Amino acid sequence: MHKKILQGLMACLIMIGWMSNAQALLLQDDFEDGELGDRMYEVGLEAPAIVQSFTDPAGQVYNAASGEYFAVLPIGAALIWTDLEWSKGDRLTFQYLLTEVAQGALLLFPNWPYEGNFADSMSGQTGVWHSFSYEFTGSEDGALAIQNLLGGHYGHLLLDAVSYTKVTAPNTLMLGFLGLIGLLWRKRSNS
Repeated sequence: MHKKILQGLMACLIMIGWMSNAQALLLQDDFEDGELGDRMYEVGLEAPAIVQSFTDPAGQVYNAASGEYFAVLPIGAALIWTDLEWSKGDRLTFQYLLTEVAQGALLLFPNWPYEGNFADSMSGQTGVWHSFSYEFTGSEDGALAIQNLLGGHYGHLLLDAVSYTKVTAPNTLMLGFLGLIGLLWRKRSNS
Protein backbone atom coordinates (compact mmCIF):
# COMPACT_ATOMS: atom_id res chain seq x y z
CA MET A 1 0.00 0.00 0.00
CA HIS A 2 2.88 2.36 0.86
CA LYS A 3 4.28 1.73 -2.61
CA LYS A 4 1.02 2.90 -4.23
CA ILE A 5 1.13 6.16 -2.26
CA LEU A 6 4.69 6.79 -3.43
CA GLN A 7 3.68 6.07 -7.01
CA GLY A 8 0.73 8.45 -6.68
CA LEU A 9 2.96 11.14 -5.19
CA MET A 10 5.46 10.75 -8.04
CA ALA A 11 2.64 10.96 -10.60
CA CYS A 12 1.39 14.19 -8.97
CA LEU A 13 4.88 15.71 -8.96
CA ILE A 14 5.47 14.74 -12.58
CA MET A 15 2.09 16.21 -13.57
CA ILE A 16 2.83 19.48 -11.71
CA GLY A 17 6.23 19.70 -13.41
CA TRP A 18 4.72 18.96 -16.82
CA MET A 19 1.96 21.55 -16.39
CA SER A 20 4.47 24.18 -15.21
CA ASN A 21 6.75 23.57 -18.17
CA ALA A 22 3.86 23.53 -20.64
CA GLN A 23 2.70 26.93 -19.44
CA ALA A 24 6.08 28.55 -18.78
CA LEU A 25 7.54 29.66 -22.12
CA LEU A 26 5.01 30.91 -24.67
CA LEU A 27 7.27 32.87 -26.98
CA GLN A 28 10.95 32.35 -27.76
CA ASP A 29 12.26 34.28 -30.74
CA ASP A 30 16.02 34.41 -31.03
CA PHE A 31 15.87 34.98 -34.83
CA GLU A 32 18.23 32.04 -35.42
CA ASP A 33 16.28 30.92 -38.50
CA GLY A 34 18.04 33.85 -40.22
CA GLU A 35 15.05 35.25 -42.09
CA LEU A 36 11.96 37.35 -41.50
CA GLY A 37 9.81 34.41 -42.63
CA ASP A 38 6.18 34.60 -41.52
CA ARG A 39 6.80 37.04 -38.67
CA MET A 40 4.35 39.93 -38.74
CA TYR A 41 5.91 43.36 -39.12
CA GLU A 42 5.18 46.97 -39.92
CA VAL A 43 7.33 48.80 -42.46
CA GLY A 44 8.92 52.08 -41.46
CA LEU A 45 11.51 53.78 -43.65
CA GLU A 46 12.40 50.21 -44.60
CA ALA A 47 11.21 46.74 -43.62
CA PRO A 48 12.76 45.04 -40.57
CA ALA A 49 15.50 42.52 -41.36
CA ILE A 50 17.08 39.50 -39.69
CA VAL A 51 20.88 39.71 -40.03
CA GLN A 52 24.17 38.30 -38.74
CA SER A 53 25.82 41.73 -38.52
CA PHE A 54 24.82 45.34 -39.06
CA THR A 55 27.05 48.25 -40.04
CA ASP A 56 25.86 51.79 -39.34
CA PRO A 57 26.78 54.78 -41.57
CA ALA A 58 29.74 55.63 -39.31
CA GLY A 59 31.21 52.19 -40.01
CA GLN A 60 30.42 50.69 -36.56
CA VAL A 61 29.71 46.96 -36.88
CA TYR A 62 27.20 45.30 -34.54
CA ASN A 63 26.80 41.58 -33.88
CA ALA A 64 24.12 39.56 -32.07
CA ALA A 65 23.76 39.71 -28.28
CA SER A 66 23.40 35.91 -28.31
CA GLY A 67 23.53 33.35 -31.10
CA GLU A 68 24.29 34.39 -34.67
CA TYR A 69 21.24 36.37 -35.83
CA PHE A 70 19.27 39.38 -34.60
CA ALA A 71 16.58 41.75 -35.88
CA VAL A 72 17.18 45.27 -37.20
CA LEU A 73 14.28 47.76 -37.06
CA PRO A 74 14.71 51.02 -39.01
CA ILE A 75 12.78 54.12 -37.92
CA GLY A 76 9.04 53.45 -37.81
CA ALA A 77 9.36 49.68 -38.29
CA ALA A 78 7.96 47.13 -35.82
CA LEU A 79 7.91 43.39 -35.18
CA ILE A 80 4.52 42.08 -34.03
CA TRP A 81 3.59 38.89 -32.19
CA THR A 82 -0.13 38.01 -32.17
CA ASP A 83 -2.43 35.51 -30.45
CA LEU A 84 -0.94 36.01 -27.00
CA GLU A 85 -2.81 35.77 -23.72
CA TRP A 86 -1.08 37.63 -20.94
CA SER A 87 -1.87 37.70 -17.24
CA LYS A 88 -0.69 39.78 -14.32
CA GLY A 89 2.88 38.80 -13.50
CA ASP A 90 3.77 37.37 -16.94
CA ARG A 91 7.12 38.65 -18.21
CA LEU A 92 8.50 39.76 -21.57
CA THR A 93 12.30 39.97 -21.87
CA PHE A 94 14.72 40.73 -24.69
CA GLN A 95 18.02 42.34 -25.57
CA TYR A 96 18.11 45.64 -27.48
CA LEU A 97 20.67 48.03 -28.89
CA LEU A 98 20.08 51.59 -30.11
CA THR A 99 22.14 53.19 -32.86
CA GLU A 100 22.32 56.98 -33.06
CA VAL A 101 19.25 58.56 -31.47
CA ALA A 102 16.79 55.68 -31.90
CA GLN A 103 14.19 55.00 -29.24
CA GLY A 104 12.14 51.83 -28.99
CA ALA A 105 8.65 51.26 -27.63
CA LEU A 106 6.66 48.28 -26.44
CA LEU A 107 3.04 48.50 -27.58
CA LEU A 108 0.20 46.23 -26.41
CA PHE A 109 -2.88 45.62 -28.56
CA PRO A 110 -5.63 44.02 -26.44
CA ASN A 111 -8.00 44.20 -29.44
CA TRP A 112 -5.59 43.46 -32.27
CA PRO A 113 -5.20 45.24 -34.67
CA TYR A 114 -6.99 48.15 -32.97
CA GLU A 115 -6.41 50.12 -29.78
CA GLY A 116 -2.66 49.86 -29.38
CA ASN A 117 -1.42 51.13 -26.03
CA PHE A 118 2.05 52.38 -25.17
CA ALA A 119 3.41 50.12 -22.39
CA ASP A 120 7.11 50.95 -22.00
CA SER A 121 10.08 52.47 -23.80
CA MET A 122 13.64 51.49 -24.60
CA SER A 123 16.32 54.13 -24.32
CA GLY A 124 19.83 54.43 -22.98
CA GLN A 125 23.39 54.51 -24.18
CA THR A 126 23.77 53.91 -27.90
CA GLY A 127 26.00 51.20 -29.31
CA VAL A 128 25.70 48.68 -26.44
CA TRP A 129 23.27 45.85 -25.79
CA HIS A 130 20.76 46.42 -22.96
CA SER A 131 18.45 43.97 -21.19
CA PHE A 132 14.74 44.76 -21.19
CA SER A 133 12.12 43.25 -18.92
CA TYR A 134 8.43 44.07 -18.75
CA GLU A 135 5.98 42.59 -16.25
CA PHE A 136 2.34 42.57 -17.32
CA THR A 137 -0.03 44.26 -14.86
CA GLY A 138 -3.37 42.90 -16.08
CA SER A 139 -4.98 40.09 -18.01
CA GLU A 140 -5.76 40.49 -21.73
CA ASP A 141 -5.29 38.70 -24.99
CA GLY A 142 -4.12 40.25 -28.23
CA ALA A 143 -0.78 41.24 -29.72
CA LEU A 144 2.41 42.98 -28.73
CA ALA A 145 4.73 45.02 -30.91
CA ILE A 146 8.25 46.30 -30.48
CA GLN A 147 8.77 49.41 -32.58
CA ASN A 148 11.53 51.90 -33.40
CA LEU A 149 9.75 55.20 -32.77
CA LEU A 150 12.44 57.84 -33.03
CA GLY A 151 15.78 58.43 -34.63
CA GLY A 152 17.50 60.09 -37.48
CA HIS A 153 17.42 58.48 -40.89
CA TYR A 154 20.14 56.10 -39.67
CA GLY A 155 18.79 55.40 -36.18
CA HIS A 156 18.07 51.67 -35.78
CA LEU A 157 16.73 49.48 -32.99
CA LEU A 158 18.42 46.06 -32.83
CA LEU A 159 16.59 43.18 -31.08
CA ASP A 160 17.70 39.76 -29.88
CA ALA A 161 16.48 36.93 -27.65
CA VAL A 162 12.80 37.91 -27.31
CA SER A 163 10.96 35.69 -24.86
CA TYR A 164 7.58 35.77 -23.15
CA THR A 165 7.21 33.71 -19.98
CA LYS A 166 3.85 32.96 -18.40
CA VAL A 167 3.64 32.80 -14.63
CA THR A 168 2.49 29.39 -13.48
CA ALA A 169 -0.84 29.67 -11.74
CA PRO A 170 -0.70 28.90 -8.01
CA ASN A 171 -3.87 26.80 -8.49
CA THR A 172 -1.75 24.18 -10.27
CA LEU A 173 0.28 23.56 -7.13
CA MET A 174 -2.86 23.62 -5.01
CA LEU A 175 -4.48 20.92 -7.15
CA GLY A 176 -1.36 18.77 -6.78
CA PHE A 177 -1.41 19.12 -3.01
CA LEU A 178 -5.14 18.35 -2.91
CA GLY A 179 -4.43 15.19 -4.89
CA LEU A 180 -1.72 14.18 -2.42
CA ILE A 181 -4.05 14.78 0.53
CA GLY A 182 -6.70 12.67 -1.21
CA LEU A 183 -4.22 9.80 -1.65
CA LEU A 184 -3.20 9.96 2.01
CA TRP A 185 -6.86 10.05 3.11
CA ARG A 186 -7.58 7.06 0.88
CA LYS A 187 -4.71 5.12 2.47
CA ARG A 188 -6.04 5.82 5.95
CA SER A 189 -9.56 4.78 4.92
CA ASN A 190 -8.27 1.45 3.56
CA SER A 191 -6.13 0.70 6.64
